Amino acid sequence: MKIFRPQHKVNNNWELLLMLLFGLICGACLSTLLQRARKSTDPSYSQYAAPEDFTSSQSVSTSISNATTRILCMIVSSSLQSRALHIERTWGRRCHKLLFMGNPGDNSAKLRERHTNSWTKTRAHLQHVYQHYYDDYDWFLKVPDDTYVIMENLQHFLAGHSPESPIYFGSNDWEQSKQGFVSGAAGYVFSKAALHRFINLGHGNGNLCSNRSYGIDHVELSRCLRNAGVIAGDSRDEDGLLRFLPVPPYKSHGLLSSSAISFHYSNVDDFYMLDYVIYQLHPFGLSRDPPQHQLKVIPQKWPIELANISQLH
Repeated sequence: MKIFRPQHKVNNNWELLLMLLFGLICGACLSTLLQRARKSTDPSYSQYAAPEDFTSSQSVSTSISNATTRILCMIVSSSLQSRALHIERTWGRRCHKLLFMGNPGDNSAKLRERHTNSWTKTRAHLQHVYQHYYDDYDWFLKVPDDTYVIMENLQHFLAGHSPESPIYFGSNDWEQSKQGFVSGAAGYVFSKAALHRFINLGHGNGNLCSNRSYGIDHVELSRCLRNAGVIAGDSRDEDGLLRFLPVPPYKSHGLLSSSAISFHYSNVDDFYMLDYVIYQLHPFGLSRDPPQHQLKVIPQKWPIELANISQLH
């Protein structure tokens, strides 16, 4: 009997090893099945196709419901090739129309964005959009190309306002609001009626709006719209926090609105980081509020429409 005891011990060891391997295989299979089940039942689990598929003609739905408010996004840049593709791959995918405005192919100093000539460019941009896109959209968003926009929050905010009301929104910085100005550093959004009044009452009318070839954008635009009967709306949240932030999130000193709309001075890395954190990261054990809207990701074929400011009329 003593001769056979070691053999029993070896057999027992093999049985334990086989049971362990069998348990690992079953666990892996179960994990895969659970992940597949989650993907099929939770549309927010996987938001987008792979980056190389961004030109696909198929629309990819996000976890937020289809909104009826049509928003045209005009991106202002002095060098269209720098951030255009990255905007299209991130937040720009949620615009109903994505239009880049600037000076493609010319990087000379005289064409760089400056505060002294931004008013001239703004007039040209708004006139171009009015002439070519006015009938198709309800709101018109104008932002610099170093700005990240959460389109769902913009849709939700605008749901409480009619595009037929002459109103526009921007950053209600306390110092500038005290002087009657609305800053566009983190973007402006104009209602359909506001754009109509700007073009038909203010633009070209020296009694209401400056026709000079120079001027600071937010000063001249605020004065012009006010004279044309357009209201400067208050975009702050119920706690008085800015929704259009003139800084990226990590420079806001914690004063962030939970319904923030845009962040200025964001670089390309910030675009992808914010897109990931907002739409793809799901901390374990934390549940998000049920979505109230559902925006459709609208793929745009590259190259996206570019508008040369020297050709705008």
